[in-house]
Amino acid sequence: MSNDKIICICNQVDEDTIINAIKEGATTVDAVREKTGATGGACHGARCKKKVEALIEKYK
Repeated sequence: MSNDKIICICNQVDEDTIINAIKEGATTVDAVREKTGATGGACHGARCKKKVEALIEKYK
């Protein structure tokens, strides 16, 4: 079911995992980080935070 599009390279979190977290109520970057680990890797979201924010806007 996963589309395998990796959003968070550091923690290998894919787009579907992030979308599911948003649909389950994670409507902030911090909440998505807590549920998925995205933006919580070595780069602290430098590579993926904007992508996560865009997904939150699209799916919240």
